[in-house]
Amino acid sequence: MSGSIMALLSAFSFALSNICTRRGVLKIPNAPAGGYITVFISLPLFLLVALASGDIHSIATFTWKGYLWLVIAGIIHFVAGRSFLFNSIKYLGANMASVFSSLNLVYTVLLGFLVLGEQMSRNTVTGALLIIIGPALLAWPQSRKTSNSKQSADSPRLSRQGIASALLTSVFFGSSPLLIKWGLAEGGSPLAGTFISYSSAALIFGITMLNQEKKNEIIHMERHAIGWFLLAGVLGGLAQLFRYVALNLSPISIAGPLNGTGPVFLLALSFALNRKTEVFGINVILGAILVVTGAVLLYR
Repeated sequence: MSGSIMALLSAFSFALSNICTRRGVLKIPNAPAGGYITVFISLPLFLLVALASGDIHSIATFTWKGYLWLVIAGIIHFVAGRSFLFNSIKYLGANMASVFSSLNLVYTVLLGFLVLGEQMSRNTVTGALLIIIGPALLAWPQSRKTSNSKQSADSPRLSRQGIASALLTSVFFGSSPLLIKWGLAEGGSPLAGTFISYSSAALIFGITMLNQEKKNEIIHMERHAIGWFLLAGVLGGLAQLFRYVALNLSPISIAGPLNGTGPVFLLALSFALNRKTEVFGINVILGAILVVTGAVLLYR
């Protein structure tokens, strides 16, 4: 299966994961706490998949540089990036948060060109820009409307906090693909690389849970919220696996933008499943056309 297909599967799985995350963060006061559960559930999932596929031995085949890059990628993406993402989803809603965090595509494409020396044709640049503009048009009307949740983007303070969190998310999410690419180039399989990155994040979260207050926050979390975060963790784990495979099979300037089509899937799924907590604009069709056009241009 091609890296492009894997990138699209990753985008769809991320969208489903964000749907579940939105349900979960509305039930707890501290949104980043949900990130602990998503990481802890994903780690054994990847271990089982590695055992079943025989990739478990690949974990030991990376060079020390490979381990270093994958560990750093895990901390940047799953600890820092995911914590800010959960905050932005709580305060802005999943659709609006995805618009701001989609700026990670800019970092991803530019890093692929400047650092890895990947080709940047006119079609690639145009396609990437259209993929960014499309999701922005889809959710832009929400910036002037309010969802039905108690913590909506209508509050200026919460809106600023949500936007700042989403922008920081884009920085971390946009930087991690470069580290993943470097790590996977040092031996081992994408599955093994995913497991290593998740393990580093789980270790950091485990250390922070030595704090009794943080430990109680996780243990005494509302049952329904835990259920949503568990589901979000499984879906997010699958999305990350698809993402790592895509980055291993395709140039970063191709896999990154295609993975950025997630807001299109997210809007459709939000309309079907989270209609009461999200607001939808009239630019859906135009935005979808721009995204599809951008994806086609990437292949020409």
